[in-house]
Amino acid sequence: MKKVKKVIIGLFIIFFFSFFSPNAIGATTIEDTTFPADVGKTYTWKLTHPSEAKGNKITFKSESIEKGVHNTIDALVVNCTIRQYHPLIGWATSVDNELYMAANNTQNYLYFGDYMFFPNIIPTPIDLTLVAEAMHAYNYSIVDNTIIENYYGDTDEYTFNTDGFLTSYVSKEDGELALKFVLDTGDGGAAVPFGNYFLIFMVIGVVALVYLKKQKIK
Repeated sequence: MKKVKKVIIGLFIIFFFSFFSPNAIGATTIEDTTFPADVGKTYTWKLTHPSEAKGNKITFKSESIEKGVHNTIDALVVNCTIRQYHPLIGWATSVDNELYMAANNTQNYLYFGDYMFFPNIIPTPIDLTLVAEAMHAYNYSIVDNTIIENYYGDTDEYTFNTDGFLTSYVSKEDGELALKFVLDTGDGGAAVPFGNYFLIFMVIGVVALVYLKKQKIK
């Protein structure tokens, strides 16, 4: 019985570390460029200003993260689906499994799809100067982790966290707040994949705990 007990504990430990190790979150890396969003995970930004427009939101889902070539450069290529929600209209898909970005930090290369409203997520450790240039930002400055774009008295501010996620997008007209989106879900933390392997892991874990409990009762 002790041998069986050791086998179950061993399987439990193997599955635990295989799912919670850094390599288990599905992050894809090429050279020193890593895209921080897990494949299949959805991130949501909500509109918090103006008050009459609250309820609007945008969701971003990374469909694939692969090593590929873009403009002759070996790059990390990300495809995504972007959906927008309006309380009166409902959901609408604006981007369906299309190119979101291609990046290679070693070669100072970053490309965003032309259709982007704003860059929801950036790869780390790409610097914000490169991000601003890839956005074709006009008359911009960088303060801490915020890109500030000025044009004709209006201002757009893109604030990122250290994982490369846009935490807020603020638009001002003549100094007055006109629009604000904030990150609502998905903070860049590692997500446990809820797939078949995770279910297997859970089953083995439950069996191991039940077995150990029964042995303790005996």
